[in-house]
Amino acid sequence: MIDVKLSIVNSKPEIFRIIRVDENINLQLFHEVIQAAFEWSNMHSHFYNADKSILKNEEEILLGNALNKWESLIYVYDLADFWTISISLLAINSGELSKKPVCLQGQGKSPPEDSGGIINYCEVLELLAKHNKGDRQYPLIADWLGENYNPNEFNCEQVNLNFKNLVL
Repeated sequence: MIDVKLSIVNSKPEIFRIIRVDENINLQLFHEVIQAAFEWSNMHSHFYNADKSILKNEEEILLGNALNKWESLIYVYDLADFWTISISLLAINSGELSKKPVCLQGQGKSPPEDSGGIINYCEVLELLAKHNKGDRQYPLIADWLGENYNPNEFNCEQVNLNFKNLVL
C-alpha cells in the first residue's frame, strides 16, 4: 500500500486528497479512484502525463511503478475544463493489503463537473461571495451551487463511502 497526494493544480487554497491505495493498481483503475476521490461522475475523457509525455496503455502501467519511474505524474480530466491533478508519492506502507483505497485526509470541496476548470471555478466562487454579502446578485450561480455552498468543506467519510462502492 502507498499513500499518495492528489492535488488540483493552481487551486488556492489547495484542494487535495491524501489516499492509501494498492501500488499494484493500474492507471486505468486509478482513474476510477480519482473520480471517486473528487466526487466526479466520469463523464469526460482523461489522460495521464509523465515528464511531459502522454501515457498510453494505462491498463498496463501500475501506479507504484509510475510513481517510482517518473519525476512527475499528472492526471488531466475533462479536456474542456482541463482539471489537472498532480499525483505525489508520500509514503510506502508495509501492512495489510486492501483492494479498496482509503481517504486519510483532504481539504476543500471538489469543484463541480463542468464548472470551467480551476480559473473559472475560482471566479465563480468570488461571484458567489459577492452575492452572499449582498454586493451584487448572481442568482444563477447561487441556484447552481446553492446559497450555502462552502468551498472549504471536506467530508472524508463521503469519499471513503465512494471508495467502498468502487468495483476494482
